Amino acid sequence: MRHTQLPRRSLLQIGLFGTLGLSLPECLRRQTQAAPAGGKKLSAIFVWLGGGPSHHDTFDPKPDATAEIRGMFRPIATSVPGIRVAESLPRLAPRMEQLAVIRSVTHADAAHEPGVALMQTGYHSRPGTNFPSMGAIVGYERRSRSQENGLPAHIAVPNGDLGAGHLGSSYNPFRVGGNPSAPDFQVQDLGNPGGLSVAQLHQRHELLRRVNNDFRVLKNSDVQQSVDRFGEQAFKLMVTPEARTAFDLTRESAATRDRYGRTQVGQSMLMARRLIEANVPFVTVNDDEWDHHSNIFPRLKEKLPPVDQGLAALVGDLADRGLLDHTLVVMMGEFGRTPKINTMGGRDHWSRAFSVVLTGAGVRGGQVIGASDADGAFPADRPVTPADLAHSIYKLLGLDPDRELPTTSGRPVQIVRDGTFIRELLG
Repeated sequence: MRHTQLPRRSLLQIGLFGTLGLSLPECLRRQTQAAPAGGKKLSAIFVWLGGGPSHHDTFDPKPDATAEIRGMFRPIATSVPGIRVAESLPRLAPRMEQLAVIRSVTHADAAHEPGVALMQTGYHSRPGTNFPSMGAIVGYERRSRSQENGLPAHIAVPNGDLGAGHLGSSYNPFRVGGNPSAPDFQVQDLGNPGGLSVAQLHQRHELLRRVNNDFRVLKNSDVQQSVDRFGEQAFKLMVTPEARTAFDLTRESAATRDRYGRTQVGQSMLMARRLIEANVPFVTVNDDEWDHHSNIFPRLKEKLPPVDQGLAALVGDLADRGLLDHTLVVMMGEFGRTPKINTMGGRDHWSRAFSVVLTGAGVRGGQVIGASDADGAFPADRPVTPADLAHSIYKLLGLDPDRELPTTSGRPVQIVRDGTFIRELLG
């Protein structure tokens, strides 16, 4: 049965969730206004699989489809009766009770750049318009938290993210760079120049501040603001021991690092957990090269185990440390892959139906939301748009998606437009 999409205001007015003992407005009001138990602050880890991972071969297997559609991975049972995932996810399958899988995400932008823009912003890209990513908006809205610990409000590990768009480049993410699994890994551009003392660094920082203030009288621009902001961030990171410690994976036990996997994506997820513990509002973990137009199954046998291991370890670690209740974890790419395997043994771009995974921050785990059809080609039930997803992520993080933010041009733009809350996420 296909669900009717109701306008958000109508959904609130009819009190759809009254029979559950708590109305949706009340649920969202609590999510927006109240801090989690213990006064913890809401944060997010956004795992981005750039290129478009195959939903057929991960969270939406189609064992009854023809061979050219179902692929080589068999479905396996999970910790939730009746929910199966592909055998390529043996570590996440036992954690299904903590995960919500949306199998009916859908849009029409099956090319990388517009797909990335749509999934990371909730807006269709338009000529002359550059919308900020969800990470940039959360970082902007929670920027005061960076003053508490010396860490930027939005950090990308090791790189990636669409950027701050019309908010201005000064709100682009701080990109860690490098490979966190490398023995000689260091956060880029944070070395102490010439071995200066903290007092000397403060002296040079004050001199730079005065020069910048004089220059700003002559010319104030987005570029200058970006230089100022990133300069301040770099200075805080160099002189704040707590901030530098947050990036230091050598402080983790060998057993913990092994549990996440000694891979770039595994150690990136471990760093994300450390940054969340240090009160960073939004961390993007970027893992590229999921665009498998040929030889998809050999490539997935290489790409999936590190993500499966890293995400399972991350979810378990957050839960064990009492962090999952106030940390939203989302994993997705810009689209899925075609149902039919092509003549080169790959799957091509497909955006009409694919999967997104969420956990934490009040999300009810152990459920599948929506469904794709028998071939995994189109939504068969409960279609979810990128705007719905963005709207829901902001709500889960305690932000108002309807709020307008300033732009470098001076024209305010709504955080996200047209989306409605995915009510099943809160159960």
